[in-house]
Amino acid sequence: MIQFSLFGIPIQIQPFFWVTMALLGGATRASTSDALLQLGLFVIAGFISILVHELGHALTIKSYRLPTSITLQAFGGYASYPAGRLNRLQNFLVTAAGPALQLVLALVAHVILHRIPPNEGMIMFFRALKWVSILWALLNLLPVLPLDGGHLVNSVLGPRRIKITLWITIVTAVVVGVYGIISHQIFLTVLLGMFAYQAFQALKENNWR
Repeated sequence: MIQFSLFGIPIQIQPFFWVTMALLGGATRASTSDALLQLGLFVIAGFISILVHELGHALTIKSYRLPTSITLQAFGGYASYPAGRLNRLQNFLVTAAGPALQLVLALVAHVILHRIPPNEGMIMFFRALKWVSILWALLNLLPVLPLDGGHLVNSVLGPRRIKITLWITIVTAVVVGVYGIISHQIFLTVLLGMFAYQAFQALKENNWR
């Protein structure tokens, strides 16, 4: 486990974060030196991109004078803070800040790609940084709990309309999960299927159907 601080924010990186990133980068198919280099650059780019995403959340939390910390774990990460201390607008802004800063990072990577010398390693790295940032931000903006998009919907609708938020989660997750099957993206299907199941259980356990 790796621990350090950035901008006064404690950061913890769990071992399975690296395992997940390696699998997403195609570790099972990396059998040549070029493939291993590409895998390594992808993992580094993914780490930077996801850390920037969580920093977007954490720095916004910190701006409200609340304590926060970041944990990077399998399939992503989260920025923690005391529950019940933010209103709906503040929650919305904290949630939106993560994908917003990540998309800014993608734009920076895109600009750098068009200004760096023709170095294969640098091009591979900044291309990976750009696309990881775009795809991760877009995935998180899906209106599916517990992704950022689901929390944004929940902030807009409020806790009294959690039933609507959960049904939006289920419908969206099923549609995207089916797309994952059609496009042979099994990871996407499994992830969205898990979120749909969790939302359905929440409806069932609280008699909200």
